[in-house]
Amino acid sequence: MFLGIKCILALALLMTAANADQRQKVVDFHRPCLDNHGVEDEDLTKALDYGQIRDDDDFYLHFFCVAKRANVMSDDGVVNTDNFENDMKGIIDDHNMENVAAIVRHCLIQKSTVLETIRDAVNCFLGKDHKL
Repeated sequence: MFLGIKCILALALLMTAANADQRQKVVDFHRPCLDNHGVEDEDLTKALDYGQIRDDDDFYLHFFCVAKRANVMSDDGVVNTDNFENDMKGIIDDHNMENVAAIVRHCLIQKSTVLETIRDAVNCFLGKDHKL
């Protein structure tokens, strides 16, 4: 009985550590864009954890910067998710890659403007179970 509880607790601690490591990799990937657009770590955490979106252009331009870093959007806003898994290897954990890639492909749809594309994509993505 106690051995079973200890195993469950050990597994829970390992999962928490893995999730914290995944989160840190994501925040580190966002860092240059956070700094360039005046978005705070807390804004990113609220968005990822609670779907609370700061509704201003700088917030969305931050995510456009991230999309360009991830090679899913070009400088002129053209969407291309073909190489997402390869480009994000090492940032998105292997066990979550298929999930995140599917959400990105579902949410990141070309619209008439860059801001419209990224707004819709961010709002869609943050409403999904991305596990980041």
